[in-house]
Amino acid sequence: MIMEILFTREFWEEREDHRRKITQTLQEFIRDPNRGRLVQLVGEIWALRFTYKDLEWYINERVLKYSNLENLAEAFGVLIDESLPLSERLKIKIPGFGSGAVSEILFSINPNKFPVYNRKFVIGAMKLGYKIGSLEHVIRLTPDTLNELVRIHEQILTDFLDLRDEIIQRTGIDVPKFDFTDGMLWKVAQDEIQVKELLEWKQPKKLMALGEVEIVLKALGKGVSKYVELVNEGEHEGTALEKAAFYTEGILEAYGVNPGDVSDLLRSLNELLTMLLQK
Repeated sequence: MIMEILFTREFWEEREDHRRKITQTLQEFIRDPNRGRLVQLVGEIWALRFTYKDLEWYINERVLKYSNLENLAEAFGVLIDESLPLSERLKIKIPGFGSGAVSEILFSINPNKFPVYNRKFVIGAMKLGYKIGSLEHVIRLTPDTLNELVRIHEQILTDFLDLRDEIIQRTGIDVPKFDFTDGMLWKVAQDEIQVKELLEWKQPKKLMALGEVEIVLKALGKGVSKYVELVNEGEHEGTALEKAAFYTEGILEAYGVNPGDVSDLLRSLNELLTMLLQK
């Protein structure tokens, strides 16, 4: 059984140790910024270690060429300060630390809150059939890109919840939710797990209530009609769109449908339409 690796304690213990080393080294560097600890930190972060063979060159030419040890320590302190708004933390520019390295640091601090962004995520998610849109190429994390990253990881977690439960039961380790998704996607991206075998664990999609679909489509139709009507009357397109959106929300609420739940329904409809058109 190829995916047996996911049911071994050693696999998850190694990942837990990796997070601990990053967190510990980072905190030590913040307290006492020196080159030795910076080298240790860069060498511990997978996003950097597996990308650049000559870490000394990387530190000289990509990090310290644009900053100094003290400023780096200050920036890292802001990044991991959970008392600050996430938008403020992500504004900090840390030379040499892109979206992959930054997400890995946040993940190491809190693997139940922050998922990892890297090429393994992109490859693994796409192999499993998830649409990642703009996340295919992310240079720098923003609150919006991070929220979208969390949304996709949460969907993967939900789809493979039975697998995570089985892993926890067999290993006795309460694997953090985004450690589970990252570990699984990593193995898929590396072709160490067969997609077909893994998909046997995926939760079947819940059937949509036909009545709810009809209500949503009816509301959308009326919203589009309202938008066209307003534009034809001379309303500015932006204002017309805003008014039509409020109008559509009002219709949905009148029918007892929460507008916040519609996005998931529309995604399911989009997937269904895509499959129907491919037949």
